[in-house]
Amino acid sequence: MENFWGYFLSMNSMNAAMESGWTLSPLWLAAIVLIGIEECGLARLKKRMPGSRFRSWRLRGVLYDLGIALVCVIDSSPLMGTSMKYLGLHMVIHVVEMFYVPIILILGAPWVPALFALPVGPRRSFLRWWNFGTLRNVTTRITGFITAPFVALVLFNGTMIFWHLPKFYNWASWNPWVHTWLMGPSYVIVGYLFWRIILGSHPVGPRGTTKFQVLSVVVTAFEMLVLAMALSIFSHGAWYSMNIEMLGATQAFHDQQVAAGILWICGDFWTIPALVIITRRLIRENGSVEQAFERALGRL
Repeated sequence: MENFWGYFLSMNSMNAAMESGWTLSPLWLAAIVLIGIEECGLARLKKRMPGSRFRSWRLRGVLYDLGIALVCVIDSSPLMGTSMKYLGLHMVIHVVEMFYVPIILILGAPWVPALFALPVGPRRSFLRWWNFGTLRNVTTRITGFITAPFVALVLFNGTMIFWHLPKFYNWASWNPWVHTWLMGPSYVIVGYLFWRIILGSHPVGPRGTTKFQVLSVVVTAFEMLVLAMALSIFSHGAWYSMNIEMLGATQAFHDQQVAAGILWICGDFWTIPALVIITRRLIRENGSVEQAFERALGRL
């Protein structure tokens, strides 16, 4: 514990000595476009429904806007530059972008307002083309592939491993545009796909069956555990060049061990709530966990 607090005290003292400050992330350009589309769609929805019904959509819109803005705030924050030097801080940001920002976006239910951002004529033409056009087989396959729970699970865990391989993490840490446009957004996108396995986004329910939801949680928690062990007890030195250059080999390895501990501990902060959600849904649909288990075995 003394070493743990010593690590954070040393990190804070070094941060004070470093030039820090807020930057204007280029992600704000994309955020303005996405929020504009959302607000335009909500404005059209407001004209089509009573105020009491629209209030729920307005609340979802606020959540979605906050989620998009949070991605940009993280990238604009002084913490972002520091996280490329201190793997422990990077791991905290990584968990937020993969496990918590996507939940906000899912609760925001952005797809219906995005569709209504188009005027009536273009919207109907687009839907006819997508569902019944000459390329409907292609569009159907694209939609099916993107929304497939198995694909989401593979992409989520694959992305987590990919960006923590030394070659690709070093690439992102030494090239800010890679981190801004590739690493950070990919965390949020695959996080959204992963959480859609478990959570519904109004008016569409969860994409995964109960069995696959549980499997997704278990597989991902296990993968995070293995990655944490690889960064700590299975390693004999620091993996990443920027950490080594900024902290020195010894301190960088200690920083890496702290990051592994954060990754390990943070698993509890999402797996337990996810399993609680799944269990409560089982009880609501089947009356009890026992009945759900019996039904899964084919006894009911």
